[in-house]
Amino acid sequence: MNTTEDLRPLLLANPHAPAGLVAGFGAAPEPELRAGAAASPSASPELLATLGRDADDFVRRAVAANPLSEPDLLAGLAGDKNESIRIAVGANPAAGLDIVEMLASDPDKAVRGAVAGNPRCPAPVLLALARERERRVRHCVLQNQEATAEALAKAYRRRDYMCRMFLAGNAAAGKASLEELADDIEAAIRATVARNRLTHPAVLGKLAKDADQSVRTTALRHPRVPHQQIINAARDEDQVLRKAAAANPLCPPQQFWVLATGSLPPVRRAAAGNPALPQAVAFLLAGDVMAAVRAALGGNRPVPVPVLAALAADAQVTVRRRVAFNDAVPPGVLARLAADTDPAVRAAVARNPAAGAEAHRNLLADPAPVVVQALALGSRHEDILADLADLAGR
Repeated sequence: MNTTEDLRPLLLANPHAPAGLVAGFGAAPEPELRAGAAASPSASPELLATLGRDADDFVRRAVAANPLSEPDLLAGLAGDKNESIRIAVGANPAAGLDIVEMLASDPDKAVRGAVAGNPRCPAPVLLALARERERRVRHCVLQNQEATAEALAKAYRRRDYMCRMFLAGNAAAGKASLEELADDIEAAIRATVARNRLTHPAVLGKLAKDADQSVRTTALRHPRVPHQQIINAARDEDQVLRKAAAANPLCPPQQFWVLATGSLPPVRRAAAGNPALPQAVAFLLAGDVMAAVRAALGGNRPVPVPVLAALAADAQVTVRRRVAFNDAVPPGVLARLAADTDPAVRAAVARNPAAGAEAHRNLLADPAPVVVQALALGSRHEDILADLADLAGR
């Protein structure tokens, strides 16, 4: 394994990488490593300021996109000749309002579109962008979750399919707009309304009876759909509807017994992965004959620890791997999984930030490259990350 090539980008992608390690890679001769350092949530203001002057466009773009970049630094990058860098600044919520206003007049439509999608774009600026003739810019306004009703109305074109799609998915869309889009001729748009987190329960109730099955099941998974419809779906003979009910995070506890017994494996699997699953039903499903059901249970964070511990010894690798990924699993159980015979399970432990330092240290010398790579990407222990950086030839 070429550790220098494999580990350094992974270490930079690790959200727990310490600032000192990131700073070291920020001085690397390879621009892709400097860009990785510039994109890191651990990058210091001093490092970002240095990399903001980098000769490589890719590095400066990473600085421009980092929400930790100082407004003054972003102000300098807002005048960059490279449009991709100006796009990154325009979309960055850390950019000062004066910079956002300036980029709203940029000659490049992609830059203006980035500003239109910025959640901190001032209401007057967003309204002006909503009036643009350029379709791309108006589409970005319609996707802005902080847009005012006036801006959304100005950007909207009923005959434009993508306008309807973007508005249907925007939580800022008003109740009247979502009610209208719930009657759209296109099933994909109705399904998008059914996914919108702020769709009114009455609208969801209507969509749960839609002629299109994908729309019905999407609405039935929504936590705001009327509870009676979840109950009805859980008792329905249609296994697709039962599966949707089993996946709803507000499915009533008493319905899980109905769903966990007498249902096909996909329904039991959906129930097993639901964080609202009652503990008693979790114990029942831990003995399910289908490995896919037990695996879904193993990845469910609120499942009782005794169940997770039992699943950690399951005969199926897929089950043990899901448990090994679960960050609610106690460190002691993860330590046992770190010694598993299957490298996929050990790699999952390596990616799990809940694993103790001892378990991760034991994996440093693992013979499987995939395990060491996963450790570089997932460990939160600074000393282990430092050892990995040395291994990579930092």
